[in-house]
Amino acid sequence: MKLGLVQVKHMSRMIRISVPARLHVNLFDLSDCGYRQNGGVGFCVSGFDTVIDFKVSDEFAVIDRRDNGLSAAEIASLVDHLQELYRVNDLSKKVAVDILSGPPPHSGFGTGTATKLACVEAAFLINNIKVNQEQLVSASGRGGTSGVGINTYFHGGLSVDFGIKASGLSLAPSSARTSPLAKPLQLLNIKLPTSWKFGVIVFLGARGASAKDEIDFFNRTCPISQQSVHASIYHAVSGMACAALENDYLTFGASVSAIQMTEWKRAEWAIQPSLVCSLRDKLKDSGAESVGLSSFGPALYFLASDVGNVIDKIDLPNSYIAMCCSPNNSGREIKLD
Repeated sequence: MKLGLVQVKHMSRMIRISVPARLHVNLFDLSDCGYRQNGGVGFCVSGFDTVIDFKVSDEFAVIDRRDNGLSAAEIASLVDHLQELYRVNDLSKKVAVDILSGPPPHSGFGTGTATKLACVEAAFLINNIKVNQEQLVSASGRGGTSGVGINTYFHGGLSVDFGIKASGLSLAPSSARTSPLAKPLQLLNIKLPTSWKFGVIVFLGARGASAKDEIDFFNRTCPISQQSVHASIYHAVSGMACAALENDYLTFGASVSAIQMTEWKRAEWAIQPSLVCSLRDKLKDSGAESVGLSSFGPALYFLASDVGNVIDKIDLPNSYIAMCCSPNNSGREIKLD
């Protein structure tokens, strides 16, 4: 079924889309007896943006200039998605995709969702066609488990979403749910105080869980207890969301710490390599008040009274990137040439 499309007057020769990193704090209802399924909480920070250029091309092409970028199979899958998008919507002007910079794939920053949404949005722009947020999300096929990535792509900030109505659908990661029939329900999008700082660390040589790894993890970990679901939602809403609204950095950090002890998050920590867990402990010893694992990792984020001082103390080797990041409350940025 084609999207409802509206023509745009002018086409750009070059489009650059910069997407902020999404830190995924936790998933919610992965039980088998709740009102809803999935959902989660996460927020955006600046400093680890995925930057992609697009231009008109005779054929689809994807170049990834990151040191640790997409595999050949992942590039082929992205091209296949674009080909189907063009077929369904009768688009004509093909795109060349040039990924200039950003975190490594599968490292906990939501680069898969960011890349897919940016490619879809650029394809419509290059073809002089305007679509709304809902249409772009549908065309991207993302948002099958948590709506955090698809919502922060457009708006940044802190996103709290409650997934979809429970319908007996098997519990699975977003990578296993392309083109979901139901879209997750976002209840809250909160602009984080701009004075807040977060430490963010990524290990450049580590590649996190693949799509298959994620599916296997869901299969052996789900369902989780309803008691743990309740705790996850409590810490996210009464803790993180309320603290953001009241500019309470300490309570925000305390709720992030509490989330690390919930059933689902403990299971995600348990599959991390020893170097990630050792780094967590080192951060705490160096003054971090709370340390979180983003999604399946290996990216870590932390809160501290002096983020820069903690980064200096841990003295990381060159294989890591550590940065003091501010919240991003605006989502992706589009520049047209």
